[in-house]
Amino acid sequence: MGGVFPTIDHSGTISKNLDYSLYYFGAFPLLDFNAPDIVKDAKLLLFYSEQALTYNANKQLSFSGSYVYQRENGTEGKYASENRLFVQATFKHAAKALSLKHRVRFDNRFVYSSVTKETPYTHRLRYLLGLECPLKSKKNNLYLAAYEEVFFNTFRDASSVYAENWAYVAIGFKLDERNKLETGPLYITWNTGGDNWYNQYYWQLTWLSHIDFTKRSKQAKQGLS
Repeated sequence: MGGVFPTIDHSGTISKNLDYSLYYFGAFPLLDFNAPDIVKDAKLLLFYSEQALTYNANKQLSFSGSYVYQRENGTEGKYASENRLFVQATFKHAAKALSLKHRVRFDNRFVYSSVTKETPYTHRLRYLLGLECPLKSKKNNLYLAAYEEVFFNTFRDASSVYAENWAYVAIGFKLDERNKLETGPLYITWNTGGDNWYNQYYWQLTWLSHIDFTKRSKQAKQGLS
């Protein structure tokens, strides 16, 4: 299956050690490459909303907690809606011109199926390796971004342990100190049981924004002094 993947990635600095983040996307199928019946007619395959708080232990290490709502087959009669809580640790470091990110996340999942009318609790472990590096340009506003993330089921009686994989590469454009745009291909594959994999190919367009509220407070204090 192929389609488009519009994404909003917003974050903000609340204090020296505390950040928040909002991450939303929609997966819209446009081309059907012999997709399974359960999703081939979906107009919105996935809707995802994530709200997180992050504690920055230092410039390299941070810890986050989040609530996620996800709906699969959002426009069809047979759907799955998920409420998810996750905790994660992220470590960032530089290797020459590269900025590298390692992220480990543990998902606690409560997935309601409109078919079975049940909401079982499951869990999984995820590992992401990401990178970012500047590209030569006149305004020094271009960069390359990429990541690979693997998903492992950790609950008993899972149909597969290695359950999912996401891979992404994009060119980024720094619009100003607060806003960036990224665009590039995203590959997602789901294990649907045994050796069967459901492959999805998207073109992703992401708007990234960041607000540092500590700067505003510092400017306000300077204005009063």
